[in-house]
Amino acid sequence: MAGWRGKIRVGESNALASLASGMQEPALEKRATPTERRWHWRPRAREIRILFYLLIAAAVAAWKFVPRPWHPTITLETPHHVIYSTASREQAEETARALDLLYTTYSNRLGTLPQFQRDHPRLKVKLFKDRDEFRRVNPNLGWAEAFYREPYCRAYFSAAENNPYHWMMHESVHQLNREVAHLRPEKWLEEGLATYFSTSILEKDSLQVGRIDPDTYPVWWIDEIATAPNLAENLRNGSVIPLRVIITNHGGPNLNQHFNLYYLHWWTLTRFVLETPQHRDRALELVQRGGDVKAFEQIIGPPEQIQKEWHEYVQNLKKEFSIRSPGG
Repeated sequence: MAGWRGKIRVGESNALASLASGMQEPALEKRATPTERRWHWRPRAREIRILFYLLIAAAVAAWKFVPRPWHPTITLETPHHVIYSTASREQAEETARALDLLYTTYSNRLGTLPQFQRDHPRLKVKLFKDRDEFRRVNPNLGWAEAFYREPYCRAYFSAAENNPYHWMMHESVHQLNREVAHLRPEKWLEEGLATYFSTSILEKDSLQVGRIDPDTYPVWWIDEIATAPNLAENLRNGSVIPLRVIITNHGGPNLNQHFNLYYLHWWTLTRFVLETPQHRDRALELVQRGGDVKAFEQIIGPPEQIQKEWHEYVQNLKKEFSIRSPGG
């Protein structure tokens, strides 16, 4: 101790030593171990309630959105498809035949596209025995009757309909667009191609592309489009959506509330481009370029001008054959 004057007696020395010993950093003696330093959270009643509600919400979400287990009873392979099914073998074989005819027709129509790939793995299909099973296994589908999510097409065998394959054929076109033709078209053309092929008449040995089957979607709703003879009136009453809106997929009425009307536009516009003499020779170029508004204007024409031709085409289409409504 610097500056300390005087002598320290032995007793005093022992006392000081004892005092110094008692002054040694008590905090160091009580330093917590890593385990003792861990943070322990003790939830309060309010936090427990919040966790409980979150667990309930997660369970409800899982119940609504997570697919249920599904075990196919049949696996059927064709040259182009592998079909997993709970439908009867006869129904699965009928669906396989329809898909193979679609594959041939699609290839004949679009097979000259430069990215078209004829050598590919078998396309995967899940065929459910009926609508109830399809919607139970795939919850929260809204208005969808089938869907494609790579790598599977999913649909049910619609035995109660005159054409029990058209839902699957529609989704199969989406699969062909993605996995065989390697197309990424705009919404109107993507759905338009799907409906163009799936609404065609299916015969024993061929798909009569371009010949309309009235027992297919969205054909049976055709009375909802262009309800008046005049284009201007139909634009006012909402039964015609401006073609620029259809092509750009922007600015139109709510899709969930008017999905039949949208599908009718997508179908008729694609059919108009592919079938009419003044446009069909350039239709493949439009498909190749994806059908965006710039390509449409350059290849087909300004939407506002084409809209007049298309409207007349739709009116004639409605006159050519009698459409049976779903309840008719």
